[in-house]
Amino acid sequence: MILPRALILGALCLLLSNTASSNGAEKLRVAYPTLGPGSTPSWVTHETGFWKKSGLDVELILLSGGARMLPALISGSVDIILGSDTGVTLANLQGANLVRIGVTMNSLGYSLVTQPAIRSIQDLKGKVLGTGRGRDASYARLVKILSDNGINPATDVKFLPVGETPTGRLQAIKTGLVQGAVFTPPLDLVGSRDGLKILYKIDVPTLGGGINTTAPFVQQNRKKLLTFLRAYMEGIRYMVTHKQESLKVFFKYFRNPDTEALAYLYDDTAPRIAKNLRPNPESVRSILDQIAIDDPRAKQLSERDHWNLTLLDEIQQSGL
Repeated sequence: MILPRALILGALCLLLSNTASSNGAEKLRVAYPTLGPGSTPSWVTHETGFWKKSGLDVELILLSGGARMLPALISGSVDIILGSDTGVTLANLQGANLVRIGVTMNSLGYSLVTQPAIRSIQDLKGKVLGTGRGRDASYARLVKILSDNGINPATDVKFLPVGETPTGRLQAIKTGLVQGAVFTPPLDLVGSRDGLKILYKIDVPTLGGGINTTAPFVQQNRKKLLTFLRAYMEGIRYMVTHKQESLKVFFKYFRNPDTEALAYLYDDTAPRIAKNLRPNPESVRSILDQIAIDDPRAKQLSERDHWNLTLLDEIQQSGL
């Protein structure tokens, strides 16, 4: 007898479902956009087994570039994204139903890296500067640096979206395609050792590695998310107190034996991590002001809009 196709598929799905749940671990798909500061605590939490010990099977997925993160979250391909903090607000302004449940960092350090012939920011007039796709964080930081130093971003320079990743933008400076771009650690150090110049440094109150999901997912998976956040906090505490062990994790993800660069990344990142995963109002406001450059509606948002901190409240009340 030939079984109907639908019956076969249904049986297969049931088999897969039973297999997935047989080990008792609940699955979570978590995406991050880049090999950078805001992602590092998730690597350490994953590799040291804090999520696994809590009964979660967390799959960390690198989706290079923030532009790929939001469609994956909105479509349900992933359950949580760590980052794309500007994009989350923009998506909500356009009708999405996304929510922030915590944040990994409340500040980031950026460096403007240029070709060695550039001696001052004034020398950037008439030059081409590299950015990511759209009005992303690299673009916003670059605009701020230029504006703070008397350069009109609209008329004095040209912006060129280049490279799918920050590494691609660094290569574009080396080849002369662009004359400068902004980077977070450790790529600023890597560039300087390759003969490029760190022209300017800026410390920015901003969100890094925001923990973002959808409102329906919070409603349907509250217990799972509480477990996720608790274990993430444990992983963060481990990272800030175990430098050498954390550097071994960094080596695995970067696949890079550059001890100096990864130690530089750790030293810049560890003091910035929000151990309680709570946002600073100043950092949230900074993101909203950045978005308001293109979408004035962001000015009307408060520092609490699009946030759901009740999970963190519950964890705090439990004494963790």
